[in-house]
Amino acid sequence: MKGFALAAGLALAAGPAVAQPAREHRQMVAELGGTYLGPQADYVQRIGERMAQAAGMRQTCVFTVVNSQVVNAFTAPPGCYVYVTRGLLGIVNSEAELAAVLGHELGHVAADHAIRQQNTETLGSLAAVLVGVATKSDVAGKVASRVAKLGALGYSRNQEYEADTLALSYLPAAGYAPEGLTRVLDDLQREGAFTARETGRPESNMAPWASTHPLTSDRIKRASAQAARSPAQEGLTLDERSYLAAVDGLPYGEDSVQGFVSGGSYVHPQLGIRFDAPRGFRVANELEAVKITGPNGALAEFTGGRATPRQLDGYAKEVLAGVVRNGRHEMGQPEHAKINGLEAVVLPARASSGGRPVDLTVVVYSLGGEEAYSFIAMAPAGQASLFDPMFDSFRRLSDREADGIVGRRIMVTEVRPGDTVESLAARMAPEGDRMGRFLMLNALDPGQPLRPGTQVKLIVEGGR
Repeated sequence: MKGFALAAGLALAAGPAVAQPAREHRQMVAELGGTYLGPQADYVQRIGERMAQAAGMRQTCVFTVVNSQVVNAFTAPPGCYVYVTRGLLGIVNSEAELAAVLGHELGHVAADHAIRQQNTETLGSLAAVLVGVATKSDVAGKVASRVAKLGALGYSRNQEYEADTLALSYLPAAGYAPEGLTRVLDDLQREGAFTARETGRPESNMAPWASTHPLTSDRIKRASAQAARSPAQEGLTLDERSYLAAVDGLPYGEDSVQGFVSGGSYVHPQLGIRFDAPRGFRVANELEAVKITGPNGALAEFTGGRATPRQLDGYAKEVLAGVVRNGRHEMGQPEHAKINGLEAVVLPARASSGGRPVDLTVVVYSLGGEEAYSFIAMAPAGQASLFDPMFDSFRRLSDREADGIVGRRIMVTEVRPGDTVESLAARMAPEGDRMGRFLMLNALDPGQPLRPGTQVKLIVEGGR
């Protein structure tokens, strides 16, 4: 949960963000996860300025790293504002590849490709589903598919081709091999395919870059052919070592400052809170809430808000009302409880979906003062107890626990004689398909041998 919502399911402005200078730029970045201020940010600015000079840009360009694990890059007019996410930096493997990304975005700026789109007010996914449950509204269900926040602008195929062509001309002028563009397109395809396998979702739904910069096979073949036709020049570089040295230590995945998912648990060391999802459920830390999804349509959201201990009853009712709106439902009596030493209120309700009843449960907790948190959960009728272990698991972290929690980071290591893909993948932080993630991060194919002396990226706890 990277930001607080006053109640689960309130309307969100989730349409494309259009940056204006200064204040609007800062506001947009804050909505997308904030600015990442690590040493890599200065590195990106430096490479960006080098590419802007090669592109002959007459205006000052601002290059910003967005503190998001999502893999994407985009521009936002007016002016020259280029954004790359921390997630994209994690999958790139050379300075020329980063330069190609920045050059492609500068190409959009130089060619004035920006397409202004109107912001569209939509509902959070759980809210839309629950509104549909209560009102049987097909419209509410459709509203659930929000435009991705990082999909700032859309471009036509011809505009993508032109931006690629411009990037290929900028790269040699900046001293980089044109191959950087084809390599980064390959990186992006690998990441999209890996994420699709990990989540079981279609690849087209998992790659924000692909939605804003379509990775068609024609586009990739075209870029490869153009790069191959580029006149040979001496001194052009990919510069893998400089890039890997720059990203060594970069946070990977969710930043601990924002809270993160570890296995089936959500942990936020800065706020000092934790909960565990039911076994078999998936936890996703999104901008406006933490989403928990399970079998048979069971799902929940966790958010933060403001309420004193005496206001918990009213706060629980507000959370429920924010979800069901004016839909038909039966609200039960709020029950007061102590959960892990915290004042809490549990509010049950019943609604229907397609003629079938479903149980809704709101649980709100007070951490003192006006600091409050809430779950809103939906399960098939009679199965609300699925979420009881999660409700009971919410607790404060001790200072020692919070201080000891570190997120995952990229560690660059040199391949030694005897190292194999298997032995290095085994050193990765234990989550999901470690082998697949290792191959994806390092642009390696299955069975591809490793050369001693080369460098590879590992994902480790705490970075060292």
